Amino acid sequence: MKMPALFDLSGRVAVVTGGNGGIGRGIALGLAQAGAAVAVWGRNQEKNERVLEALKAIGIPSLALKVDLTQREALEPALNKVESELGPIGILVNNAGNV
Repeated sequence: MKMPALFDLSGRVAVVTGGNGGIGRGIALGLAQAGAAVAVWGRNQEKNERVLEALKAIGIPSLALKVDLTQREALEPALNKVESELGPIGILVNNAGNV
């Protein structure tokens, strides 16, 4: 499905926490379809890899990182990796839950 120009996010970088399943996965894929480079952060690496395959199939730069947001020391390295590989972060979707 082609996104209208109104939602063109080409050149933008998005991070979606909890982006490896459910609503977060849908948001990550929607951002990618609108042209944004997308980094998905989630605790389950297997689910991360599955959504990364779907993002790459869309044809945009993407990353999927194993990040536990309850571990504060994991945040800075994850941010640095996204910015070094995809560019400055302009969109953050804070979708992660702690169950």
